[in-house]
Amino acid sequence: AVVSTQSTGTCDVLDRSALLPHVTDSDVILSALGFPLAWYNPVSEFKVVAENLSECMRETGKRRVIFMHSWYTKPDSRNNHPSWFMRNVFLKFVIGQNLAGMWESEEYLKTQDHLDFTCILPPHLLNQPVSDMTFTTSEEECFVPGCSKDIARADCARYMLDIIDNETSYGKIRCIAVNRPPG
Repeated sequence: AVVSTQSTGTCDVLDRSALLPHVTDSDVILSALGFPLAWYNPVSEFKVVAENLSECMRETGKRRVIFMHSWYTKPDSRNNHPSWFMRNVFLKFVIGQNLAGMWESEEYLKTQDHLDFTCILPPHLLNQPVSDMTFTTSEEECFVPGCSKDIARADCARYMLDIIDNETSYGKIRCIAVNRPPG
């Protein structure tokens, strides 16, 4: 996994020592990393990145970090998907270990009192331009009922930028969706 900054280039985010200078030069960290599918064990890289960022941020006195994960990271929530195929095949076997790795990192972040973290959980990502649609969020569910089940990556970025200074989002794991009827 590689992270890019304007001032210092790229680094391996799985290497804490390589990540430290990038955190030092940043005011806010935005993470939208993805990792290859795994079949047998949770994708550990999500938690490793969270741990590395947390340690670097503690060392540098930085606090604000926003992660983008996915709907259905909470294990029990996957049983609530209305589609049999999504519930019993896709969420369980295809992306289940990625979701499990995201969940482990979210649980870890909850223990880090020196961070002002937010995890946003969007639905299926689309390669579309940014929109001006408003967002609906949920902190109780691992999805947003009554909203579209897909979102432009650009809208996720817009949401992440919108909440940087929003203290009500600190320490939250928040599902997001755009206000467009499901379709």
